[in-house]
Amino acid sequence: MAADDSVPFTPSKLYPKSDEEIATFKAMKKERSGKCFVYVFAGIVIQCVFILVFALVTLRSRIPDAKISSIMVKNLGYNNATSSASISPSFNATLVAEVTIKNTNFGRFKFENTTMSVLYGGIQNVGDTKIGHGSVKARDTQKMINLTVEVRSSRVFNHSQNLSSEIQSGMLKLSSYAKFRGSVNLLNIVKRKEIAQMNCTMILNFTSGKFQDLRCQ
Repeated sequence: MAADDSVPFTPSKLYPKSDEEIATFKAMKKERSGKCFVYVFAGIVIQCVFILVFALVTLRSRIPDAKISSIMVKNLGYNNATSSASISPSFNATLVAEVTIKNTNFGRFKFENTTMSVLYGGIQNVGDTKIGHGSVKARDTQKMINLTVEVRSSRVFNHSQNLSSEIQSGMLKLSSYAKFRGSVNLLNIVKRKEIAQMNCTMILNFTSGKFQDLRCQ
């Protein structure tokens, strides 16, 4: 029989790693761990910044904007008393206004009952009307239409020369004021009290029977 020329299998020998290889491996492992920590830390910082910006934008309370968007005159009556010195000039009218409240907050604005006043000279009340409580949705505008106010010059305690002159001229400057006290509920997290103030001026033209130059602050 021919001799077997095959080389018998010799198991490979396992050589222990050198100190240099072990040190290199530990350094690489430490470097990877350091990078992971940096990535995690950076992610946490980014999340914190996002939460802070979100809170500053959404949880910051803003004062709602209230104004008269339109106003018309009904049943206008006036006496300029140009032909009689014994009769003081006078007027009376029914005003029909539309008031809007714009809420730019990220939460509903709820307001209490209030009163809208029409003033002469900024202080003399010539008429007012009640406005019931209500609410304005987040990032929305609420319209209150057909608010009726009966105005008359007889409510002016001291019938001044200026009022008589304005009635005789056919152009009467009036103003309107209302204060909406309420609160804003921001994302059902923060509740803050706010007051929306309406302050408008306008000129009543007796000849045309219309208002002009309506301006609200």
